[in-house]
Amino acid sequence: MTYRIAVKSDPEKRFKNIRGCRDEPMQLVVRNMSNGADYVHSEREVEVFSVTTANNNELVCIKCTPDTYSGNPAVAEQVVLFCQPNSSDLGGFLQPNSMNFVTYANVFETDFYAFDYSGYGFSSGTQGEKNVYADIRAVYDKIRETRPDKKIVVMGYSIGTTAAVDLASSNPEGLAGVVLIAPFTSGLRLFSRKPDKPDTCWADSFTSFDKVNRIDTRVLICHGDLDEVIPLAHGMALYEKLKNPVPPLIVHGANHHTILSGKYIHVFTRIAGFLRHETLVSSRSMEVESQQQSQNTSSKKTTESLE
Repeated sequence: MTYRIAVKSDPEKRFKNIRGCRDEPMQLVVRNMSNGADYVHSEREVEVFSVTTANNNELVCIKCTPDTYSGNPAVAEQVVLFCQPNSSDLGGFLQPNSMNFVTYANVFETDFYAFDYSGYGFSSGTQGEKNVYADIRAVYDKIRETRPDKKIVVMGYSIGTTAAVDLASSNPEGLAGVVLIAPFTSGLRLFSRKPDKPDTCWADSFTSFDKVNRIDTRVLICHGDLDEVIPLAHGMALYEKLKNPVPPLIVHGANHHTILSGKYIHVFTRIAGFLRHETLVSSRSMEVESQQQSQNTSSKKTTESLE
């Protein structure tokens, strides 16, 4: 585990999970993985809160706030909800002096939400596919409840893409777009090395292959061409099934672990471009702007004819 939870009333008190402190103001004390020292992001940068799922698990959630919000009208209407891979917890993505969640918020110039799945970090409960789906639904609904003025772009990485796809396939209200980073088609397809196998076995799990074609909103897929954990063929198989895809990003030289490391800056510029220009909110903003320009041109012509 790469962090612990601290409460302001007793910073040194230890907790088994978030249930013991959910009613108090909290901070995440991150263990610096390079030197073992404790590190705490400012309260302005990282706000900690909890969410209870339909399976009665309590999740550790965070909201990262950028230094400056975007002046782009589409981005200003959106927030990002991130679904982690299964090999990390929140502290792993909050390491100082690295590409972390706070950096993501600053790059995308909007609020960036993330959470630990049930059984990970200080979230209660046990790990499992059903809990993963209940977890993202609970966090998504909490954001919708507390930020009704915002649309949500869901971003998943590795196994987090299965959570993103499961949620997005139900087309919940407020969903503006989906970003899938190194996705896979299903568990058995991954292990059998048959990413586009047409028939799904009854014993399969994390079956994004059967759900992705039900997503109405726009979807961006990013995948490294040297990914040996989840080969690029999985991302492309899902891309072929999308209703509303945008051009994917194939990251040359990137593997499963480096694609979001900060080494490939164009990954972040591509996602930022998606937020600005390709989500449903972006499209609506451009349509409104086009209509306004058309009206202005028409008014100008009318004025000139009257003169």
